[in-house]
Amino acid sequence: MPNVSFVHPVVRALLPQYELIRDCLGGETKVKFRRMKYLPMPNPEDLSAENARRYNAYITRAVFYNVAQRTQGGLVGQIFMRAPTYTVPDLLKPVIEDATGAGVPLEQLGAEAASYTVAYGRCGVYVDYPSVEATGKEDADEQIASKAEIEAGDVRPVIQIVAPWDCINHRVKKRGAKIILSLVVFREDYVKKDDGFETTIGDQYRVLRLDENDHYVIDIYRNKMGTKADFTYYPKDGAGQPITEIPFSFVGVQNNDSNPAVPPMYDLCALNIAHYRNSADYEEATYMLGQPTPWFAGLSQEWVEKVMGGGVALGSRGGVMLPENGAAGILQVQPNTMSKEAMDQKEAQMLSLGAKLVEATQAGGVAATATEAAIDNVSETSILSSVAKNTASAIKWALEWAAVFVGAPEEGILYSLNTEFDLTTMDANERAQLLKEYQSGAITFSEYRMNMKRAGIAILPDAEAKTELDKQVADQLANAVAEAEALAAANPQPGPGTKPEPKPAPKPGA
Repeated sequence: MPNVSFVHPVVRALLPQYELIRDCLGGETKVKFRRMKYLPMPNPEDLSAENARRYNAYITRAVFYNVAQRTQGGLVGQIFMRAPTYTVPDLLKPVIEDATGAGVPLEQLGAEAASYTVAYGRCGVYVDYPSVEATGKEDADEQIASKAEIEAGDVRPVIQIVAPWDCINHRVKKRGAKIILSLVVFREDYVKKDDGFETTIGDQYRVLRLDENDHYVIDIYRNKMGTKADFTYYPKDGAGQPITEIPFSFVGVQNNDSNPAVPPMYDLCALNIAHYRNSADYEEATYMLGQPTPWFAGLSQEWVEKVMGGGVALGSRGGVMLPENGAAGILQVQPNTMSKEAMDQKEAQMLSLGAKLVEATQAGGVAATATEAAIDNVSETSILSSVAKNTASAIKWALEWAAVFVGAPEEGILYSLNTEFDLTTMDANERAQLLKEYQSGAITFSEYRMNMKRAGIAILPDAEAKTELDKQVADQLANAVAEAEALAAANPQPGPGTKPEPKPAPKPGA
């Protein structure tokens, strides 16, 4: 019997890594919920209730310092600290504003794709279009949405990002010199039951395939062992013609082919979990041995009961009556720095691994420094730069498919993301020095702007900035001329050859 939930072997091999990364990025609550998966019980052979309570306290005291989540957010923030640039036909403007049909703009959708790719090295981009049933039209001649419906956004393509663990199966085939997808299967949620207050969510499998005529078909299975799809339909393009390719693309680190890459953040997340284990041991030792303990020597039972009253009163208002040759003191355990040193070491390693996602490798394969990684010809090869370019390429591809669905021209569609990452900032003195070098002719306008953009100070493209600057200079000159003319009109000066008016003679006695 066909098994639509079959997981491709290369995906199955990566699922454990996906799970660890997903839990790590989920934060402390998710990691602690996994209990012994990430934090082994110190003595698992002891099945007593007391040992279970001790383990619960062991987990509670542990601290999960979520470096991985902050690293992912910082890396994606580097890409989207400058808004994407795009050019699309008017019919696709609704897709820019709401790419999913649920109010998510295209920029946020791009950030979601980049987040998955930075962490897991893979995700899927799927372009869909409403079926005939969704438009309420039954006549075959009316399958194409009207231009008014498309412009109003009532009928338009939607773009969906598919998580890497949901892209469970795929196949490719060769068509001429081109390798294309012939099958894609991914899991998604659907509302199984809704009583008006509570909804029950179920799993369904969306199968995108090419049939024997190389026509694109969508099958929906709600039973993973079903022999027949619950729903089947053939999407059409903007002219009502069959589609001969699957509008689905993978996004990867090296490229956007169907082969999944090693997750870039797996090593960082594994180290983050190891840091969590060290933290549990450190906090346990601090709790168990960190309290000072008083001790007494040379006491007899009789002395304790008769002289000390059966107890010891400590502090400034108490006193300890000791017999001859008796002794007292405070037992303070010396700090155990092993767990703390292990935590510090892992924090430094995590910082290094996070930086390497931004840093590049030079032509000789030598790791670049942070300063060198800021240079364009080096950062071209960094993982973060590759993620930005591959994500932008996939979004551009999705917009071109959206154009196919609405019958808009594909030519001229552009979409790009920032690849100039701000590894350093520039203080006031550095900005002043940079301006001085530009004014002296040591660097060009483009070089000056490049450095200002890297520092996050300038954001406009060079050509647009130059146009605005020229306009500002022209406006300032025009204002200066207007002010001079107004001043001259208010205070007219005699022209050349004009005799000045005689001053009146002074009055007698003045």
